[in-house]
Amino acid sequence: MIKFIFTKEKVWLEKWDVFVANNPKGSHLILSDWLNSYKSYGFDYELGLFLENDKIIGGYGALIPKFLFFKFYIIPHGPIVNKGHEYYLAEILEQIGTRAKLLDCCYAQVSLPISSNCKIKDFVFDPSVVKFFENKFKTGKLFNYVYCSYGLNWMDFSEHSNPDSYLKSLTSKVRQYVRLPYKKNTEILNVTNEVELKKGYNIFEFNAKENGYEIRAFKDVKNSILRLINSNQAYFLNIYVDGEVKASGFYIMTGGYTTNVMAGVIKEKPDLKLGYMLQWEAVKKAFENGHKGYNISVGGSKGVQDFKTKFGAETIFFEDSHYHIILKPLHYKIFKIFNTYLKPYKAQVSKLLARFK
Repeated sequence: MIKFIFTKEKVWLEKWDVFVANNPKGSHLILSDWLNSYKSYGFDYELGLFLENDKIIGGYGALIPKFLFFKFYIIPHGPIVNKGHEYYLAEILEQIGTRAKLLDCCYAQVSLPISSNCKIKDFVFDPSVVKFFENKFKTGKLFNYVYCSYGLNWMDFSEHSNPDSYLKSLTSKVRQYVRLPYKKNTEILNVTNEVELKKGYNIFEFNAKENGYEIRAFKDVKNSILRLINSNQAYFLNIYVDGEVKASGFYIMTGGYTTNVMAGVIKEKPDLKLGYMLQWEAVKKAFENGHKGYNISVGGSKGVQDFKTKFGAETIFFEDSHYHIILKPLHYKIFKIFNTYLKPYKAQVSKLLARFK
């Protein structure tokens, strides 16, 4: 029997996380602990699950931002379904629109992993299979206060059986930089306790401040990070030089690959190339887990993007992946007026959201 449920019950959250971890089209953006981390902004969340004989065959994780009398229904990645059940996607989208309207939202948005690139075919929907032209949703993303998936920065392991084989495919200079830190007084550890996690997260915050962007405070995300680590869905690496943390990375595993969620390095002279060491450890871990590739993450400054390219990463953007529906035209028009003036203050608005629950 097929049915659709909306829930935040612990038993279903746990089943959903297993489903996302095992589904190649899954993403860390829809894991229950990641959705829960948005509570620091005052966002609510829920799961929409498509069940067959009480077994999950598809669904989504939705964030529900609320600011004054504006309310939104945002799916940062998905919906996703098991292979062979793609024909249910149109029905799930219909459920999303109905549910968002029932919750008095003025707008709903989805971000589907769609691509015709054969390198990531296992992790996306083929455009020829997924068609939404008869649906009420329109293409495009109009709400920008939640990070939504839009591609993979893919390091393809398909032609390599082990890390050494992959390393040989990189340039001699990159190989030199990868090996350099291991010859110095460095130590890299997989950390699991709050004290060491905080030291690593301090580097993320320092880098964000130096480069003019903001990330959530450690106190707002620490519980989610710890739960992800304790459930073996994530790991956190610190690189120590003479006993001090100088580089850190946070990685989440879903759908048969690892995603580089956050990484940072304290730049000093001489340059020990700790960024190379950090990413190489993630590559080795991905091979250990039998992954077909590694998502070193899309975006970053030009320098960061150039660095990722040196590891053989190819940015593959999803194709027409964002869809939206406006449920309350008047409310949405008013929001657009607000948004025009608030856009330059996005970080401050995100902080304010937590106060208007």
